[in-house]
Amino acid sequence: MRRTPAVLGVAAVVVTGLAPAAGAETVTTADTIHTVTLVTGDRVVVQDVGGRQTATVVPRPGSSGDFVNQRIDGDLYVMPATALPYLGSSLDRSLFDVSALIRDGITDQVPVQVTANAATANVPGVQDGKVTAESGAAFGAALAAQAGRDAKNHFADRGPLFGTVSQVRLAAPGAPQQVHPNFPMHTVRILTMNGANTPVDAALGVINTNDGRNFNAFPYSTAGEARVSVPAGDYGMVAWFPTFDSAGRVTSVRVVVQDIVVTSDQTVTIDGSKATSQITVSTPKPSNLTSESLEYFRSAQTMGSQGYGFGVGNGTAFVAPSAPAKVGGFHFNVLTHSESPAGTTTPYSYDLKIDNDGALAANQHYKVSADQVATLKESYYSDKPRQEGIARIIFLPYEVFGFGQFAPFGAPLQRTEYVLGSPDLVYSDALLASMTTGGGFTPGGFRNFAANTTTPIEWLRGPLAPGLSTPPAGTTSWLCSACRRDDTIRVTLVPVLDSNGHGLYLDPPATGTVSTSHFQLLSGGKALIDGKDVVGGEATAPAAQADYKIVYDQTRTAPWFHQSTVSHSEWTFGSAHSGAQTVPNGWLCDPITGKATDCSALPMVTASYQLKAGLDGNAPAGPDQVVVTFGHAPGGQNLPFQKADIQVSFDGGATWTPTFLADLGGGRYRAQWTNPASTTGGDVSLRVSATDVAGNSLTQSVTSAFSVPGAQS
Repeated sequence: MRRTPAVLGVAAVVVTGLAPAAGAETVTTADTIHTVTLVTGDRVVVQDVGGRQTATVVPRPGSSGDFVNQRIDGDLYVMPATALPYLGSSLDRSLFDVSALIRDGITDQVPVQVTANAATANVPGVQDGKVTAESGAAFGAALAAQAGRDAKNHFADRGPLFGTVSQVRLAAPGAPQQVHPNFPMHTVRILTMNGANTPVDAALGVINTNDGRNFNAFPYSTAGEARVSVPAGDYGMVAWFPTFDSAGRVTSVRVVVQDIVVTSDQTVTIDGSKATSQITVSTPKPSNLTSESLEYFRSAQTMGSQGYGFGVGNGTAFVAPSAPAKVGGFHFNVLTHSESPAGTTTPYSYDLKIDNDGALAANQHYKVSADQVATLKESYYSDKPRQEGIARIIFLPYEVFGFGQFAPFGAPLQRTEYVLGSPDLVYSDALLASMTTGGGFTPGGFRNFAANTTTPIEWLRGPLAPGLSTPPAGTTSWLCSACRRDDTIRVTLVPVLDSNGHGLYLDPPATGTVSTSHFQLLSGGKALIDGKDVVGGEATAPAAQADYKIVYDQTRTAPWFHQSTVSHSEWTFGSAHSGAQTVPNGWLCDPITGKATDCSALPMVTASYQLKAGLDGNAPAGPDQVVVTFGHAPGGQNLPFQKADIQVSFDGGATWTPTFLADLGGGRYRAQWTNPASTTGGDVSLRVSATDVAGNSLTQSVTSAFSVPGAQS
């Protein structure tokens, strides 16, 4: 990527998935995943995997706002930008401390304490002292509306929240109190201005760049002033000056960074009017900016760091040129998502990330050439027309944290998406299948793309069925999904897999949404594991060779889809004491110790589907086919298959019709049949089975795997 005149690096990466249905006992994994509901009804999915941490926001239904993330070393805060002006006054910052909420086990509802100037205060979304995943949307909408109103007066006279509320606090331990160092302290008065004699609010970040343990915080300047008490030393400061529209959306932001040396009490002025360098990006083909995020990162010389990410949507962003940082590290990244003009015959998009290393340059125009990009041919399958979203989090080589927001689009859709190609850039995407309901979170894996290459990628191509996850090529550390270590059997299913290997997680049960499942591990007529709404577990097994069966039933219905609603899967396999390691080095088979000692993969059979249905999940009446590839759990031996069978049902599984089956070799089978024509059309169910030469087998049925539309009059 070129920034006139310098050359800069660019990248992209994404997040991983939501937990299974609410109330499910998820299996502990070495790659920890947490989903946290904020008081505003937005959800944050946090994953630690492979030394990186990623966080993706699933916005509340109806949300169109942008988000801010703040990081002090390992602690993460995530909040809608509309919350910023109220932090520390009407809103307790702990409400948005995602790391502390996870530590306190506050993931699906937020206990709050409300202080009001009326005997009975009506706080939107608060029910019996809690904000739930469903009620939080009302809190978030009311907060956005108030921010829109207060922005007209530049937040000079905020008044109480929602008319009567002076403060909303987290009714839980929350974030630990910052321990102040035992040093002589100096008061720094920070004045935030928009030109001479014009005080203005600003969100701040302040870190001691000698050692972040001395001071590291995010004060807010109210009415143009903030005060901090700090020890002597070198400090890095960032000030964000946002503007909002009447709906609480960010329309612009000005960013000023500057370093100071503190030796005594002093006053520092930060002038937002100096941010006059507008950030712009030009792409090889014409494109319109739809979302932009800015990321500030400052690291101390000895220990500690501070990160501050700010979503700007399609607003404008300006920065003030800065002098090179003298103490500690400095980065300022710009992440843009732009799309082809309306009416373009073949739609496309660009996702670009630009790094300012060491200082903010005066020239903030960036230019991308065609020979620098990689081409992704993306297909988004959708059995109902709906608004979906794609989040592309980007990791530059030095980054260990990535934050993602969803860019909406109408599905089904085929689109060309351009990203910068480089071995130093890591890409991983997440799909939100329903922006309306917040359902269908589908993570992707970490990937690299070379410039001038083309890669096809398919999302939610059916049938959607339970299965086992597979580590991406080149993975050196991975938690085995179906393994035995000594005499402990451990299995973790992915609730829903698409044909491209993406794992979709079940939506939390709600009005109109059903997410339920039943998992059993059986042997010798005894249930070793028998759990509702779980995707696996651990069980102690006899050392001697024995036969085992896993039965997994699942029902999933929601307003945003109508296919692949019910599945029944049965795995049979043999297993004995594992006294040697057969999985690759680096694989984790014990989530507690992180060891792979004496670990071997279970010989579970897997199935991968390739239907001929279109992007809308429909196939015409007449001849049809599916190619099914049978294999085995990752890390295990790929045994030959001795038999297979594929059947279809046109009456919801009441009766099954055999297909003409051709063995293509290597575990691949092609089944052919004829879809009947009718005036009303209907859904077609699919049932497959295969048995390898050792007797291990899989039988799996999927109700409404695809649809045949009615005949046109």
